[in-house]
Amino acid sequence: MTLKEYFAWFKRDWAKAGLLVSIFLFAFLFVLVKDSDFVLFLLLLQTPLYMLHQSEEYIFPGGFGKFFNMDIMKFDTPDKPLDENFVFVINIVLIWIILPLFGLLAAKDYSYGLWLPYFSFFAGLSHVALGIKARKRYNAGLVVSLLLNIPVGAWSVFYLVNQGLLPNVFLNPYFFIGLGLNLALPVIGLVKYKTHLREISAS
Repeated sequence: MTLKEYFAWFKRDWAKAGLLVSIFLFAFLFVLVKDSDFVLFLLLLQTPLYMLHQSEEYIFPGGFGKFFNMDIMKFDTPDKPLDENFVFVINIVLIWIILPLFGLLAAKDYSYGLWLPYFSFFAGLSHVALGIKARKRYNAGLVVSLLLNIPVGAWSVFYLVNQGLLPNVFLNPYFFIGLGLNLALPVIGLVKYKTHLREISAS
């Protein structure tokens, strides 16, 4: 397989690959990290948790892009303005690169990764908000959000507070980093929305 062919495969099946990677990471973290450094374990855990979240969004049952385009942005097209390229880039950069990078940096200094549980919590909460906005009981990603992202993210934050690594739950910079990154996503979506409207007008 050439590099180009490999990239084409990865771009098509990155979410499926992420499911396998998440299983490996869970096993690795529980066996090799949990007992030796529980704080680092919690920070690194946010990456495979989110990969499971992506599996619901894009595999079982999938369809988050269609939901966002048609039920949130109210377009008739299931693959525009959030298309395959946008979904791929935003998920790989944020979840496959940024989250694990700061998790690994936390091995040197916990402060690098203290925002990760907040990010996971707010990402889960955003699916609840999207469901309310769309007036739908379910959207792809909601189940993992309710069962894992929100409770594990919240519990991790409280644990870090109890360990003295966070001064409190709300008034700390990590809260705003996690929240800010999640708020940046709808801003990016709004930019895509306006760009798509201009493309429709020009056609």
